[in-house]
Amino acid sequence: MSSIKITPAFVAVTTHEILQKLGKPFEATINTYLLSKYGKGIEIIEDNPRTFYTALKELFGEFAARVFIYDLIKELDIPIKSTDIEDMITALEGYLGE
Repeated sequence: MSSIKITPAFVAVTTHEILQKLGKPFEATINTYLLSKYGKGIEIIEDNPRTFYTALKELFGEFAARVFIYDLIKELDIPIKSTDIEDMITALEGYLGE
């Protein structure tokens, strides 16, 4: 595991970085959707990674949402039991202290 402490803010920053790599329209779309549906932007991942995953799935489909969460887990260097979405979200929640 990496020596960087994984904090909620670090997860949100990493999420923003991945979204920026995918392109500003992708980032703007997910942020706008989250704001309109949940009243909070991309930072919602700090409090509720499941809601973030659900929003991605609703917008872009299950495959894209799973790939994004997988990329986030790998970027954060969080060890996971498997690439099952439930295992990945559970691992992310564990590092966020949920």
